[in-house]
Amino acid sequence: MKILIWVFLGGGLGSSLRYGLHLLFKNTSSQYPIGTFAANLIGCLLIGIFFGILHKLNVLKEEAHFFFIVGFTGGLTTFSSFALDNVHLFKSGSLLQPLIYSLGSIIMGILMVLIGLWFSKSL
Repeated sequence: MKILIWVFLGGGLGSSLRYGLHLLFKNTSSQYPIGTFAANLIGCLLIGIFFGILHKLNVLKEEAHFFFIVGFTGGLTTFSSFALDNVHLFKSGSLLQPLIYSLGSIIMGILMVLIGLWFSKSL
């Protein structure tokens, strides 16, 4: 039950940050869903940093793992919104737009995790 509370608290904070990013970018004129893109990339960077630090401290099976990795970054990132955003881009009539968004999200997401892991080693 204690682990569930840590996941709940981290997830609530991560989801709140995602909502804040949505508000920050909702009035942009871009056809791309910048808020979802930003939330996912920030989450990828943070999961790399959190994982690297927690691995270094040897607490991957502790409450910190469930709070930061499962809860916070899980609440911050959003695959379902990413998928829906792609459907909306596809409905706009172009195959290129969802392809750019999807490939950009995947490639940049993996790069951000690697940068986060690299950054955590220098701490």
